[in-house]
Amino acid sequence: MPKFVVTTLRTERISYEVDAVSKEDAEARYLMDGEEVVSETTSTEIESVDEGSADEVLG
Repeated sequence: MPKFVVTTLRTERISYEVDAVSKEDAEARYLMDGEEVVSETTSTEIESVDEGSADEVLG
C-alpha cells in the first residue's frame, strides 16, 4: 500500500497566564515567563498531499 504525506495548516488560540507590571510587559514576556493555560484549534486546512514516505517527500 503506498504512503502519503498530508501537510496541513492549523490555527490555534492559546491563552497564557503571566505575572507582569503592565499589558506591554505581559506582551513582551508571555512566551518566556507565561504558563499556557488553554489552547484550542480553531481551524485546519490541507495544504498538500504528496505520495511517498516522509523521508522522500520532506527530505
